[in-house]
Formats: sequence, C-alpha cells, structure tokens
Amino acid sequence: MKITDNQNIQTKFLVSRSLFLGGGVSLILGLGEKDAWIGVIIGFLIGIGILYLYTKLSTSIQGTLHNYLIKKTPLNLLLRFLLLLYYLFLIFLLFLVFGTFIYSYYLPFTKTIVSCAPFLFLAIFLGNKGTQAIARMAQILFWVGMSLIIIKTFATAPYVRFENFLPIYTISKTNIFLTALNFAVLTTAPYILLLEEKTSFKNNLKSYTLTFLTLFIMLNYIVGSFGSNLVKTFSYPEFTILRLINFFNFIQNIESFLALSWIFDIFIAISLASKKIKDICHYKKGWITYIILFILLFIVGNFVISDYRITISIYQSFTFVFLLFIIFIFALLGIKKGLTKSTEKCKSL
Repeated sequence: MKITDNQNIQTKFLVSRSLFLGGGVSLILGLGEKDAWIGVIIGFLIGIGILYLYTKLSTSIQGTLHNYLIKKTPLNLLLRFLLLLYYLFLIFLLFLVFGTFIYSYYLPFTKTIVSCAPFLFLAIFLGNKGTQAIARMAQILFWVGMSLIIIKTFATAPYVRFENFLPIYTISKTNIFLTALNFAVLTTAPYILLLEEKTSFKNNLKSYTLTFLTLFIMLNYIVGSFGSNLVKTFSYPEFTILRLINFFNFIQNIESFLALSWIFDIFIAISLASKKIKDICHYKKGWITYIILFILLFIVGNFVISDYRITISIYQSFTFVFLLFIIFIFALLGIKKGLTKSTEKCKSL
C-alpha cells in the first residue's frame, strides 16, 4: 500500500532536517556567522532546483526501486552500489551526530554502543516493518515535533537581540555561497531515502518549504541570542539556548524535552535507511540489518567519537561527500531514464 501525500510530506520534512543536530547547524553558522540567514535563503532557492530534478527522476522509476534495479546490468549494479554507500554513510553520520550529543550532554562515562543501542534497535525494528509503518510513525512524530518547535520558538524569543544581526553583509561572497551550498545539500540529500515514493513537485515543495522555515527561524534565534562570535564556540548551539529557558520563573531544565524534535528526525531517517539497505541488498532476514548497523555503531563509538580530530574532519567534509552522492546518483538515474525511453521507442517502431 502506497503512503498518502500527507504522510509523504511529513516523512520528508523529518528526514530533511535530520543532518542539522549539531553538525549541520555548526557548519552553517560557522561559515555564515550573523549573515547566515542570507545564505540560507539562497540555499533554499538552490535546493528547489535540486528538488525539481529529484521529482523528475523519482517519477520515472517504474514500480519499486528494488524492481527498477533488479536486472544485473552494469548500470543497475553501479546504482545499487552507490545507493548502498549512500545509506551507510548517512547512517554513519547520524550515529556520529547522535552519539556525540548523548556522550557530551547525558552519558559521558558510558560507551556509545551501549547508550545508543536501544535507539538503534527501535529504529531497525521499525525499518523492518516497512515504509508504511515508518510513514505512520512519522505522521505522529511530525505533529509532536512541530508542537515542540513552536514552543522552542516562542520560549527563545525573549533572548533574541536585533543588534546581533548588525551590520548586515559583512562576510565574503565565498562564505555566503558556501553557506547556501551547505544548506541546499544537507536539506535535499536525505530525500534520496524516498526516491521510489513518487509524488508531485508541489508536494515536495511543501515539505521542503516547511523545512526551510523551521530551520531559518531556528538559525536566526540562535544568532540573535548569542551573536556570531559566541555561537561558533558551541557544538550544539540550540541545545545551549534551550538551557536558558525559564517559564514563569519556575519551569526550568526542559531542554531535553524540547530537543526531542531532533531525535525524531534522526530516528525516522535511520529507520528508512535501514529499510533501504535491506531492499538494495536483496536479503529477507531482518537480523542481518541489526548486525550491519551495530558493527557500524561500534566503529563510530570506538574509533571516531573518541578521536576529536577525526570528528572535526568529518564535519568539515561531509557536505562535499553528500554533494558527490547527489551528482552521481542523479546522473546515473538520468542515464537510466534516457536508456529506458530509447528502448521503449525502439519497441514501439
């Protein structure tokens, strides 16, 4: 059963925000500083172009992606290999972001594989239930997450100072462009998880616009609260702001509750990616996914998070890696679409 248009919009909204806990936000604010809002608007426009290409390629897929790439031709094998690498890299990065967050703020003396194992187990369990189950869960988490986003926006408003945005446009054009490119790539790359869930460009634009608005507001209240210099000192700047919230002078320390919206985004993204790994590898046993992803989590926890230099290097380069994935996957899908049309024309003659 195909997921509904609303479920499609809500699921894409969640996954398109999944790379912005810590890494994505720090990268954009580090490049754009107080003028990040300019780069984000330009990035949104670039992202619309990427989204248009995505929609055209998505609608050309006949049936499921599994059946579309089932024939063992060199092009199909290359596409399947690239998609598998993309899914693994996305999960690797989400493990890194989530694991570092848990290690930094909650369980600094607990191994990452232990602290993140329950979260990963639930994500894989949901992924094994199929896309429809993931979409139904995303539908629930969407409304809870939106409620938390609205609460965060109003709760942080008193800390915003307009002077933190002045003077306007003081960074280089290169930094503006890089800010825009990072935003466009990080918000559109996760859409590849839902390639076979065909929908109109209008619906894709709805989810993407909602992503843009929520991230635009969040980035601006971070800069407005801390200023461009101070904000670069935090790995998770939004979480730091949430610690300041004080409702009615007695409701405090609710940052963990309000940060759940980011956890929802990552949870749905990992669930979808784990499901896609199972599909692209053509195995039926769900326990294989558990083995693959727990090995990946072990590598992240023991060899990456423990080495600060490796983590920083990954944060500085992961946008470029996702850009390469977008270029190559889109190019190969475009070639396959052209070859399919040529074959159909020849058959009709």
